[in-house]
Amino acid sequence: MQFLVEVLSYWRRLCHYNASMNTNSDRSKMQYTLLRENHIIEKGMSMRQTRRGFGQQKVIALIERLRRYHQLYGEEDPTFLTYPLSTIQAYIAYQHHDEVAIPDIEQAFSQLCQEAGVTPDTLSIPAGIETMRAKELQQQAKADFSSLLHSRHSIRYFQDVQPSKQVLEDALSLASRTPSACNRQAWHTHIFFGDDAHELLRMQGGCNGFCDDIPCCIVVTADMKGFLGHEPFQCYVDGGLYAQNLINALHFVGLGGIPLSCGFMSSQLLDIQKRFGIPENEVMIVIIGTGVMFDEMKIAVSTRRPVSCTNMYH
Repeated sequence: MQFLVEVLSYWRRLCHYNASMNTNSDRSKMQYTLLRENHIIEKGMSMRQTRRGFGQQKVIALIERLRRYHQLYGEEDPTFLTYPLSTIQAYIAYQHHDEVAIPDIEQAFSQLCQEAGVTPDTLSIPAGIETMRAKELQQQAKADFSSLLHSRHSIRYFQDVQPSKQVLEDALSLASRTPSACNRQAWHTHIFFGDDAHELLRMQGGCNGFCDDIPCCIVVTADMKGFLGHEPFQCYVDGGLYAQNLINALHFVGLGGIPLSCGFMSSQLLDIQKRFGIPENEVMIVIIGTGVMFDEMKIAVSTRRPVSCTNMYH
């Protein structure tokens, strides 16, 4: 009975608040989905090898969605548009560098800026991509906690070598210090290399274009057997805490990393678990691609929202 109560309660909230439902009728839903679509453009620019002229249809679609946002909510939160507009401006510069003509995008971008009362030369939000050096990132990771967090970035391509098991276990040992509900430590990790890692990423489906550039994958799971009837979602909380610590630990020991979503339909998750021998009683939290970094890399800027947008004092 307890399970049914929890499932029905969650189902009610899911139907009302999920961003797939009535997206444009809610400002927050539009913002979250627009940030997601914006990141797809940044992600494309940060790959090791990008297809010449990539992403034009996605950028046009993003501009149209941003225009709709401005019509609906521009007066409520006019500053939101600054970041995605900065990303589109970076995308235009990226294509100019590759000598790709994109007049339709430039015209639509200019028109949206005009409608929003923004001039392109005033867009100062960091967006697009940056070039980073591995040695600098590794040094910053060892400096202090603030430097570790600010120097961690998602890396989408690595050297064609396997990270050593010793280094991986150093990171796993650090991540084991994660707090968990009543110290149950119900997290698990499953590590795959080479072809298995590439196949896993292809089944994941969110890293098309750079699957083969990731030599190692760590699947973080949490064991459902560790939790009781009144805490059916606690496995995701404990697993998520562990996964974030592992991501930071990998950065600390000198490896690059990228978290990849496990937000799949249940049938897809079960297919992956069956194919790769992950027990059904473990829920998949995240897949972390990791490896030895190149001396120089492109990374997505991924500007963070200000704390004033995410915090409320009570």
